[in-house]
Amino acid sequence: MARSVTVRVPATSANLGPGFDALGVALDWAGEITLSEVAAPTAPAGSMERLALMAAAALFEQAGEPMPPLAAEYRGDMPIGRGLGMSAAAFAGGLVAANALLGRVGVEGLIPLAWHLEGHGDNIIPTLLGGLCVVAEDDDGPVWCRIEPPEDLRLALFVPDFDMPTHESRERLPVSLTRGQAVHNIARSALVVAAITQRRYDLLGTATQDILHQPARATLFPAMLPALEAARKAGAHGAYLSGGGSTLAAFVTDHAESVAGAMREAAAAHGIDGVTRVVSLSPRGAEVVTAVGAR
Repeated sequence: MARSVTVRVPATSANLGPGFDALGVALDWAGEITLSEVAAPTAPAGSMERLALMAAAALFEQAGEPMPPLAAEYRGDMPIGRGLGMSAAAFAGGLVAANALLGRVGVEGLIPLAWHLEGHGDNIIPTLLGGLCVVAEDDDGPVWCRIEPPEDLRLALFVPDFDMPTHESRERLPVSLTRGQAVHNIARSALVVAAITQRRYDLLGTATQDILHQPARATLFPAMLPALEAARKAGAHGAYLSGGGSTLAAFVTDHAESVAGAMREAAAAHGIDGVTRVVSLSPRGAEVVTAVGAR
């Protein structure tokens, strides 16, 4: 019997405003990555499949075992290139599926390789572990702290109908900051974590303010700042650009649909269309849902 493993992988939202490359949270919006043994490998159907196979190959190489011919399949409606961690989801799906094929247990052991593949940890670690994650890297590798997300806090999302490739938006970021600018973002990054863990949602308006990456990325997305302001006026506790964009996210406990609609209307006034969605913060990370013939 040919072996096959299917992994559920969540979307993620990174940065949460000021926590550039340091904060991320898993969402209850998920897809599935399946790796299946085949007689002969074929070209991957899309970018999700290509990245999943890349991750699987890296894990088999790390394990010192030859990778069997594998095919990958992605199923889901999570949008690619919209700042919702799709490359991290693909890498996580490939790693967790390959890990099952290798007969290993434990997801945390995959984090160093996952971080290497993704290049930063703010999406890949919450994708693997679920929850709200604070991530860093020192001389010995990745360091992280996972926090159980509150059940009453949700994100209203506006997903524009255009993508913002991460590498392109990163090229616009400043290469240096003043001391005052650095303190601004450091303080607010800490405040995001404190506000969420202590359920001080009244602080999220201040906590989600950023001057490191969002102003630069707004040059690619002129409707961004008006849409975020519209979200706050409609009742959001705080609002920010998810990851490298283009999705806009707003923390809500009430008025979720109104907040999402306000962002969409503000973007439409600038000629940008898109869809809205309201999601919870998810404690679930990548997990095997079916395994046929795995060790």
